[in-house]
Amino acid sequence: MKKEEILEASKKENKNKDIYAVEVEAKSSQIAGICMLILASVYFCYEIFTGKGQNPAFYSLIAIYETVLYGYKAIKIKEKRKLSITTSVIWGLLTLMLILEYFKVI
Repeated sequence: MKKEEILEASKKENKNKDIYAVEVEAKSSQIAGICMLILASVYFCYEIFTGKGQNPAFYSLIAIYETVLYGYKAIKIKEKRKLSITTSVIWGLLTLMLILEYFKVI
């Protein structure tokens, strides 16, 4: 194959998306998730140490973000699929527990 043919096939495969832009989007969502978890941890510690109690609804939003992130990754990427599924299930169970706690079911 010639260089032009390879580039054309790559464009068709990636639906004219810039590969670098796709990688940046993926990395940015990972960084956003990490920052969200750090901020949530700060809030969690503040709530505990000031005696304000805990807000499971707030934490369920963070947990559902991670559930969907790893679940979508498991669907779309074949590499490390078992790890992504396992991580998504764990986050999903945490999400469910937090929702049930919020509605005082458990």
